[in-house]
Amino acid sequence: MHWKDNNVAAEKSGYRNTTQRAVILAEVEAYEGHLTAGEIFERVRRRYPTIAYGTVYRTLHLLAEHGLIQELTFADQASRFDKRVERHDHVHCTECGIIVDVDVPVALMATHVAEEQSEFTITSHHTVFNGLCPACKATLNKTQRSVLVETRATQA
Repeated sequence: MHWKDNNVAAEKSGYRNTTQRAVILAEVEAYEGHLTAGEIFERVRRRYPTIAYGTVYRTLHLLAEHGLIQELTFADQASRFDKRVERHDHVHCTECGIIVDVDVPVALMATHVAEEQSEFTITSHHTVFNGLCPACKATLNKTQRSVLVETRATQA
């Protein structure tokens, strides 16, 4: 997003844009994944060495509050920030922590079911699928195979 686009988005969202806010938003938008506040701080600090962690942290929450980015919270882990604000879901590796965007059409039905069962008016819905990513699964399989070979060797 260009600086002028950031200003328009800021005006529509009701907050004043600053150079620091624009740089932080640009950093989130440039990354093809889900960064923590600490990771975003480190990236922004390369260009603005005097920026404070608190500024980055507060700005990320401001941007999320105004719908320009999405904050993802995972129980005891650090929040991660997503440039995609339209409805989508995530797959989360419980081993390494990677998060991947997925579009699951069936998840949209869940909103309707939840409204029917609760009589709530649902305004948003987010599903997180937890499991092992291919890299962690391969590592786990390799480790399991090694243990199996060692067990067989000691039994022989």
